[in-house]
Amino acid sequence: MNAENTDSTINTDRTAADSNSAQAEEPGFTIVREFAAPRARVWEAWTNPDVMARWFHPETLVTPRESVSVDLRVGGEYTYTMRIPDTGQEFPTAGKYLHIDEPARLDFTWGSPGDVDNAPRMSVALEEIDADHTRMTFTLIGLPNDSDSDASAYDGWSSAFNELDTELSA
Repeated sequence: MNAENTDSTINTDRTAADSNSAQAEEPGFTIVREFAAPRARVWEAWTNPDVMARWFHPETLVTPRESVSVDLRVGGEYTYTMRIPDTGQEFPTAGKYLHIDEPARLDFTWGSPGDVDNAPRMSVALEEIDADHTRMTFTLIGLPNDSDSDASAYDGWSSAFNELDTELSA
């Protein structure tokens, strides 16, 4: 991640970090982004496997479409595998949907396949700014704001949201 996301220009890329999550006893962070897209389109990007494959990874990775599955119901699971194109190294990922309120909120776990119940929890809240703009508030509970560390979850999601912005602008 570039320094732009950690210094005083943070608002220019529409990213904000909050290491004091709503549940202060657990580590976590929040990223807020605004997208030039209707809320229904942003919701689809989070729930449609075809669209998820195009952005559900940091900028230097890819997510093959055949690796993405979604069972969009409370208790349903999703899976995807991120891959480093040059080396082929893979990162299988999975989670369980905890709360679904289309198109306003999606809560789910995020972890390794086979360990979705004890994984960090995420919440995506989508607020319609106007017919063509959506504010997304992404909160992750269970991992610290580890920006600028090796394998940073914060930096990875921030980078993935750059991919999401590109996808929604297409």
